[in-house]
Amino acid sequence: MTFEVNTSVLSRVDGSAELSVGTTKVITSVTGPIEPKIRQELPNLASLEIIVRPSLGVSTTREKALEDKLRSILQSIIIRYKYPRQLIQIVVQFLITENNINDNGSNQHNKDFTSTELNAAINCCYFALIDANIALYNSFSSTSICIPLDTKKENYIFNPNMNDLIVSESHHVICFSIKDSKAANLLLLESHGKFSEDQLLLAIRKAGDECESIHNTYQRKCIANKVENDFIWKS
Repeated sequence: MTFEVNTSVLSRVDGSAELSVGTTKVITSVTGPIEPKIRQELPNLASLEIIVRPSLGVSTTREKALEDKLRSILQSIIIRYKYPRQLIQIVVQFLITENNINDNGSNQHNKDFTSTELNAAINCCYFALIDANIALYNSFSSTSICIPLDTKKENYIFNPNMNDLIVSESHHVICFSIKDSKAANLLLLESHGKFSEDQLLLAIRKAGDECESIHNTYQRKCIANKVENDFIWKS
């Protein structure tokens, strides 16, 4: 898997991150806590404004659906009572890649959108929130996984590319909260295709191990680098 992340890539926001997962590239900014509009204000909690922008064209119902999925995760993971009557704005912008240029709007791209783009957006939001110093209950990470048609059920493919998705029987995006470097609570399960209960349970178990690996390999390194760069320690 190609997993590349850079933080603090934007200068006029409180936190930002750029993430490449395979052929999917996304940049996320976090602004806040800031003063909300009256209609957005909550008396005891921070309100969330999540905006998703496609790599080409204007936002459609697909982006709105993605916003709702991200909101369902972030509402439960951000310590919102620490920022009452405030607004946290999160903007997710997908960037043009070779996949976008070659896309013809077919159902194959719908698969790619559901699997790779949702997965990349979730992981990129984590790095941007860390960069913005937003308080979180726990870390969280996500992975996409597909079940091929012509292989044994144990031989699942993580972070599949477009060709893997085309020939897959089903594909899933699974997000876990991470506590003490272990996958804790299941935050999101998005599934498409045909699969059995045993296949789904095995996919969730394998995804938990993969989410732990992402946390220990990439997220902890990102946090360590941020602490080292943002704080000056006495010798």
